Amino acid sequence: MSELQQPRLTTDEAPGGKRRYMPPTLTLFGQVAALTQSTACSASNDGNAPCAAGQSNMGKTSDRRLKQEILRIGDHPLGFGLYVFSYKPSHRDECGHGRQFGVMADEVEQIVPEAVVVRDDGYKAVRYDMLGIRPQVH
Repeated sequence: MSELQQPRLTTDEAPGGKRRYMPPTLTLFGQVAALTQSTACSASNDGNAPCAAGQSNMGKTSDRRLKQEILRIGDHPLGFGLYVFSYKPSHRDECGHGRQFGVMADEVEQIVPEAVVVRDDGYKAVRYDMLGIRPQVH
């Protein structure tokens, strides 16, 4: 698995006695192939009930059309972007409130098409467990 770590402060002090900011880093754990054995929500339920924040065995909604305030913060080793964003107000109850960390389905689809599914409503979702990353709310 991989996750975006919280910003670190170094022991080096910046002018004014403040610590220097260190940007977050992406840490990868294990191989992506090993992560396809389970679903992102299997730890919270048996797979029969919906997962939190729009997440299910079908993936987490990651369609760019449902997002706003999109900021690219890094790159996944496979070549697609890593972002922070908010869902548009009309989709927050279904997909999640607050700043989110994740990917854009259209970018993932170009590189790992098997990790992207089209939902019944026509929006795309991503199987984050197949990418080795964990979507998070900030």
